[in-house]
Amino acid sequence: MLLGLLLTVAFCYLVQQTTPEKYKSQASLVIMPSAHSVGEDGNPYLNLGGMGEALDILTRRLSSEEVRKQIAADFPNATYTAETDKGTSGAILLITATSPDPNDSLGTTQAVMKTAPTLLGQMQEALNVPETSRISTMTLLVDGKATPETKARTQILLISAAGGVGLTLVLVVLVDSLLKTRATRKTRPEAPTQSQRPIKGFRPRRITARPGAIPVIGADTTARTRHAKGNPQRDGYLDQDELKPPVPSSQMPTST
Repeated sequence: MLLGLLLTVAFCYLVQQTTPEKYKSQASLVIMPSAHSVGEDGNPYLNLGGMGEALDILTRRLSSEEVRKQIAADFPNATYTAETDKGTSGAILLITATSPDPNDSLGTTQAVMKTAPTLLGQMQEALNVPETSRISTMTLLVDGKATPETKARTQILLISAAGGVGLTLVLVVLVDSLLKTRATRKTRPEAPTQSQRPIKGFRPRRITARPGAIPVIGADTTARTRHAKGNPQRDGYLDQDELKPPVPSSQMPTST
């Protein structure tokens, strides 16, 4: 368990050192109404509510593949997003650029900011909108310095730590199960082999020795039936007289 935790810490440190640091910069543009719709004495900030449709079209044009290729030609290592600022109710365009180089991040933000009013003018020119009726953009704020983005690195570290701890717990459970299984096998008595199992229906007979009798190794029922003294239940034992060597036929008396 301790070894797994140490390896997890070492892996998280390696991830932190190898994960490239990224820098982020942002800028905000607001879509302003036309001079014709505001009037000479009108306040343009009171008419920002009707700019949402134009902002949606502009964000789609800025996110198109054609525009992204143009921006990437100057800043190949940078990425950006152009979307509606969801923190406000007005027609505000939020531009966010990210890059390993802080200068590229700032340069990408500036490039998208310059592209936005150009695209907005091209869209209105394609529809022959009069100059006095055309909407425009105005810069609200822009970052002068790119800031390190720590959110992505923190997420990667949390995922790595959670994965390492989870893997450690799984390995501990598996090793513990294997050790318990091995210990159970050692303490469990061995099952008798086929030759050691008793034969069904066989009942061993108890052999009782008599005084003066000598056990015969390997005696069986055939040997017992050959006893000369008329006792067929002698159970493999012979008397002393039965152990005398047999008399040769040449020395046996012959009848005349």
